[in-house]
Amino acid sequence: MVLGERQQKIIDALIEKESASVEELSSILNVSTVTIRSDLTKLSKLGQVVRTHGGARIAAERVRQEFSFATRQRINAAAKKAIGELAVNLIEPNDSILLDASSTAVAFAQALHRANLPFDINVFSTGIWTALELLGKPNIHVALAGGSVRSTTGSLTGSLAMEILNKFNFNKVFLGAWGIDIINGLTDAPMLEVELKQHIVGRAQQVIAIVDGSKFGKLGLASFARVEQINKIVTDKSAPSEEIKKFRNKGIEVLIA
Repeated sequence: MVLGERQQKIIDALIEKESASVEELSSILNVSTVTIRSDLTKLSKLGQVVRTHGGARIAAERVRQEFSFATRQRINAAAKKAIGELAVNLIEPNDSILLDASSTAVAFAQALHRANLPFDINVFSTGIWTALELLGKPNIHVALAGGSVRSTTGSLTGSLAMEILNKFNFNKVFLGAWGIDIINGLTDAPMLEVELKQHIVGRAQQVIAIVDGSKFGKLGLASFARVEQINKIVTDKSAPSEEIKKFRNKGIEVLIA
């Protein structure tokens, strides 16, 4: 299914607002109500929205999650793709790695799938979407955490996820974050994600942050990795040079895509 740019914006608005009237969508997109009604008719026929009295809503929760995921992926998409392609170079034969449920980890998984590595690796994931990107590669052996599913991200969290993690040791873990700074390290929200990532960091030989430049200086609810626990940072050229220098002065390798 291919949607036009305006129709995608309608979907994005409905994801954010749950439902909206034709007049609201017309104001948001700055187009006529006639155009909005035409787009909603098309989206309804495609099964993506349900028409309501005077407006529309997303057709089903599964559709909402798929579009929410796609929306997350579009934010800083070029940077995430570049970060993923650079991070693949850190993989070595027979590595046992972990990828989280972050949108940057998904971009990394996509790059890993494209790379056609000539050796075997083991990949454990705490994200449903991340794991799906690795299907179809016989030399990439994928394990998925159990636990409670966060509908907004496809992340698997909770006591069951941490119990399963206890059975594994990881050469390298690749983790996204809500924010990163020299005082608090890697931060995230909500607490279920923070607790899970704290547990992951405790089982890792190397902690590799995969964060685009917009994450520097941002502060999440709580820290899951102190600065001294971070081994490498893979970021893109939009990362502030002053911040990169601070981390390098701490002995942390920073790779810039």
